[in-house]
Amino acid sequence: MDNKYTLKSLSLRTSSRFNNSDLLGIVAIGGVLLNTGVLITQILLYSSYANLSKKPVPTLVQLASGDAIATTTLGSKERSPEVITKFVSRTLTMLMSWSGTIPGDSSGASPVSDPGVDIQVNATRSKVTTSTYQAAFAISEDFRKEFLGELGKLTPSAVFAGTVKVVFVPLEIQKPIQIEPGKWKVIVVSNLLVLDQSDITGKVIPFNKEVYVRAVEAPEFQPGLTGIVLAVQQMRASGLEIYAIRDLIKEEIR
Repeated sequence: MDNKYTLKSLSLRTSSRFNNSDLLGIVAIGGVLLNTGVLITQILLYSSYANLSKKPVPTLVQLASGDAIATTTLGSKERSPEVITKFVSRTLTMLMSWSGTIPGDSSGASPVSDPGVDIQVNATRSKVTTSTYQAAFAISEDFRKEFLGELGKLTPSAVFAGTVKVVFVPLEIQKPIQIEPGKWKVIVVSNLLVLDQSDITGKVIPFNKEVYVRAVEAPEFQPGLTGIVLAVQQMRASGLEIYAIRDLIKEEIR
């Protein structure tokens, strides 16, 4: 009897050590420790974000080709005036300069005669230079064919014989004027210099136009491309396209 009573008393004393108050205290302490851990984590995250915000924005990006280019933060429909101006100048130079030859590649090969590219608009057939055809990929789909047809009418056949050259000479390319988000108008003051073997001084034809440009998605860079696919990538790398040119020259270049 004494032993049973002793064991029962011991059991009562042992169970009395962990009452409801003790359990609530443990839960409360656990909650405090958990909240403290969350708070410390948030402080560390905030510190990391603060340090990141203080770092200067990267100004150079290295392309897959190995070239490094300067960068700036712009929206999807924003382009800097310098990019727009350079795009217009480069595109018009390729479109309107007709030499009758194709430059050699990077290996140092000599230029070769340009056979030209046949263009057919409706029932009218004409021919443009290879550089003009490639540059035309910087023009919108709904304007390209019509524009190439007009240039084909203007391009003298003597260009492909190598006796006539036409050079685009920009005099002033004004700062782009924004028409609406993602669209600009660029005023171009320039001349077309026509050089003939019989007239080494050349003939000057004014080429003063309004060029309308809009932002488009630039193609993803892919190394190792050739031919038309490469031309498309190069001409649209700026994320811009020409969708109209006002007062295109109608007179024939002789």
